[in-house]
Amino acid sequence: MLRAIEDFNYFVGEIEWCRTKCAKILDTKKFKEMSLDDEELFGIEYMYGNAQRALCLFRCKSDRFTAERPPLTNPSVMDEFQNRKPYQYLQFCYWKVNDLVLATQSAYTYLIANPTDSDALENVAFYMEQKNFKDSMLVDAMRKPYEEKYMRGVAAYNEMDFQNCIKDLESAINEFYEEEQRCRRMCEDKLDWDVFEGANPELTIVLTSIYTSVLRCKNSCAKKLSFVNGHDEGNFLSKSYEYLHVCQYNLKRGRDACQSVASSILLDPDNPMMRQNKHFYMKLYGDEKLFEPLPHVVKFYKRDLMENHFLDFVDQRFKYENGELPPERKEDRTAMITDVPTDDHFDYRQLDQELLNEAECGALSVATIFASQKMTQFHLVKELQTRLEQRYGVQSTFVKLSCSKIDENSNCKHRLIIISLDRLRCGRFLSTVDIGECFAMFCV
Repeated sequence: MLRAIEDFNYFVGEIEWCRTKCAKILDTKKFKEMSLDDEELFGIEYMYGNAQRALCLFRCKSDRFTAERPPLTNPSVMDEFQNRKPYQYLQFCYWKVNDLVLATQSAYTYLIANPTDSDALENVAFYMEQKNFKDSMLVDAMRKPYEEKYMRGVAAYNEMDFQNCIKDLESAINEFYEEEQRCRRMCEDKLDWDVFEGANPELTIVLTSIYTSVLRCKNSCAKKLSFVNGHDEGNFLSKSYEYLHVCQYNLKRGRDACQSVASSILLDPDNPMMRQNKHFYMKLYGDEKLFEPLPHVVKFYKRDLMENHFLDFVDQRFKYENGELPPERKEDRTAMITDVPTDDHFDYRQLDQELLNEAECGALSVATIFASQKMTQFHLVKELQTRLEQRYGVQSTFVKLSCSKIDENSNCKHRLIIISLDRLRCGRFLSTVDIGECFAMFCV
């Protein structure tokens, strides 16, 4: 089984290498200078370039794969490897030879790709009950380098080691971009052949269907890679900048901190905590021009937005209901808008006032301490929730009032917002809670 995994990794590496090589074979300067004035000539030039790339791929695959290590041609086997099926077999084999460390690691590696698999959950739970089990055994055997750097960066952040925090998180971000490009290149063969069923299809219909299936795979890469050692970080890039700006600020790198905050907000505008951080920096530095998202973040954001726009168009406008397409609309004929705005139009003046006043914090603290929410306190919680949603433009769910430590296992799928009820920090967002401090918790 280990040899099979090794062969699969070799196959993926060679395919990715060939696609990278052949993508560079074209004369890109000449390609960009193609005239759009004559549609037929442009089409011929464009497809000629694709034919050159196809020839390169044929030759490259022929050179890289041999009888000893042939290419993987069975789609179902490919799916099993991508879903980490070999590790499900490996965990059982390791257990039979009394290797708890590798049995646990293999079971956990399979679980990460199959979090709802009941057998996988039972296997990991079984190993965790063993006498010699340690938390350090819960390691993803397929963990990528950017994950390692990210975890080290977050650890440095928690230890207030700001120098290493910056170094590791910046490396993690750069390696994430590289890994995302590798993932996208591996989508080039994710073709939808169903379009060829039935009557002879039109060329544009075939091309649209094939391109959509490939693009859907590419567009999902960033989301897939936002799982770090089995934990969903939501938006990996935005989350990275959420940690990074703190470390930059503490090392007197204010300009960099402002750019990190702006980058995080561009990628995830529904994060109230980052809105508060920008408000803090605006008050501190007083220069709106500091909040320019980083160029590579802007490029990533624009590409993602346009890809989602394309996929939404296909999903909505090509959807048959009762055997008919939707009625024609103006957007069915207008060109795609490529001018993607990146300006932040949020009104930060409204953040000058805290979400709660001192009297409201006092009333909620009393209700929390004595575990007795009267009608007045109930209405206060609803009012706080309304203020939170209206001020930040988000949807929220009330979790609880508490005076104990923050419960990380709150089943919040996106992010927790912790609002202090303490007299000295009344209405402020918290990342950590002091001993005995009361707070309100929402999921947004």
